[in-house]
Amino acid sequence: MAHNSTYEARIEAAIDDLESQDVPKYRPTANKYNINHTTLRRRYLGIQLSRATANSEFRQRLTIAQEDVLIKHINDFTDRGLPPTVQIVKNLAEEILHDTVGKNWVSDFVRRKKDRIRSLYLRNIDSLRIKADYAPIFKQFYDQV
Repeated sequence: MAHNSTYEARIEAAIDDLESQDVPKYRPTANKYNINHTTLRRRYLGIQLSRATANSEFRQRLTIAQEDVLIKHINDFTDRGLPPTVQIVKNLAEEILHDTVGKNWVSDFVRRKKDRIRSLYLRNIDSLRIKADYAPIFKQFYDQV
């Protein structure tokens, strides 16, 4: 993952460099930033999307902009002292999308965006799920003790 973000940063720097040139020189600029010249040319011309944008548009249910709106709503609820439940987040996402999302969509979304979501309740979904999975084991232990 760090490799991809570093590569993306180099591509962005190379695109900035190309924009400052009178006539874009793709191969020398790509060599300077140690990136593929074809990728650089395609990205500069708007033919090819970044990996994050492509994933947003083709793999994820919401676009990056829609995810930003959803994160803002979640954080606004949290800032008001009303951290949203999983069902509220699901309803918000479906309202933004005008379609339904899958049963695991919220937990996947929270896992991907945990660094931007301020709601401790949502970030603890996975730990609560793990605790629930171990509940029968704990009960058996305490019954025996």
